[in-house]
Amino acid sequence: MNNKKPVLTLITLFLAAFGIITLLAFLAKNTNEKKNGFKRRMLTGTLKIRKLVTLPVSVSRIIGLQPDAIYFQDNTPYAVHRTNADLDSLKTLTIPIPPYVKANSSIRMFVRGRHLYIACRNLPGILDYNLDSGNVDRYGLEKFFGKETNFAKDQFILKTIEPKTNDAIFVKIDLKSKYPAIEDHFTERNKQNAFATDGMLYYDSTTHLACYTYFYQNGFICMDTNLNLKLTARTIDTLTKREIKVAHVGSSYTMKQPPQFVNNLGAVAAGKLFLESMLQADNEYSLDFTENAVIDVYNLINGSYKGSFYIPPYQGKKPHQFHVINKTLYAIYSNTVILYDLGFIQDL
Repeated sequence: MNNKKPVLTLITLFLAAFGIITLLAFLAKNTNEKKNGFKRRMLTGTLKIRKLVTLPVSVSRIIGLQPDAIYFQDNTPYAVHRTNADLDSLKTLTIPIPPYVKANSSIRMFVRGRHLYIACRNLPGILDYNLDSGNVDRYGLEKFFGKETNFAKDQFILKTIEPKTNDAIFVKIDLKSKYPAIEDHFTERNKQNAFATDGMLYYDSTTHLACYTYFYQNGFICMDTNLNLKLTARTIDTLTKREIKVAHVGSSYTMKQPPQFVNNLGAVAAGKLFLESMLQADNEYSLDFTENAVIDVYNLINGSYKGSFYIPPYQGKKPHQFHVINKTLYAIYSNTVILYDLGFIQDL
């Protein structure tokens, strides 16, 4: 009889463990299967690696193109890296940022021809570094800005704050013009905080449209370079707006707690918006959504949804930035850049 007690104990422990695992799996399944009220149409093609390159430096984003070169911004604001389309070579340029500029992570760079523009949100202002002469010109701005895109030599669209109403608005500036910035006429001036409309600003050279996507609500807008609204579109998710709770700290405002992202990274190319969604569709497997970066594709002219695909992880991590150039997707994972063939979307 005594010999049976250890066996019974082991069986009891086994059944208890099995029951706990089953319960946890059931709870996890119900949690992961929370419905968000929309479905994705996954494209039949998959991303195929064309090339994988591990650079000797860490890069944050692609900042410009030339016929024989691609420029990367470094993770620090003092360096730019130049390579070719296949990333076969690498040359580092040290940028002589003047000492009066307190360089930080808010600096964003753009290469246009032989000009490297350095947008300094904390000045506020824009520096123009001539890649040939090495000269730096400074252009101070009247208003602080939070988002920017460069669409032509010396010309930018900025997302800034209207001081009277505290609303986020878009302005067009010409660094060499003596005239004041042009403001858009489509943004509602309703004295709401700018956090609710925070997002990302892009420029598509094919359609000549600036595209703005929202972090905390679905949808995006497109405007021409004279700030005429051309498109107001919805993304496929059903979340129209996140509640943003704002706290007044001293003379400024901040969010009480960060809301859940609806959209994250994005890229525009050849009339298409490639937008990383942060919401799982009802017809997606939780593991697929969690491990991969899911990209929804939209038309910039009419806003139509074209389908979705996954950018796979590299060494267990999703890309922290991606770009689309000539049907090639450049996914950046710290100092590793993977070139994926996007030929399967050419008919979208």
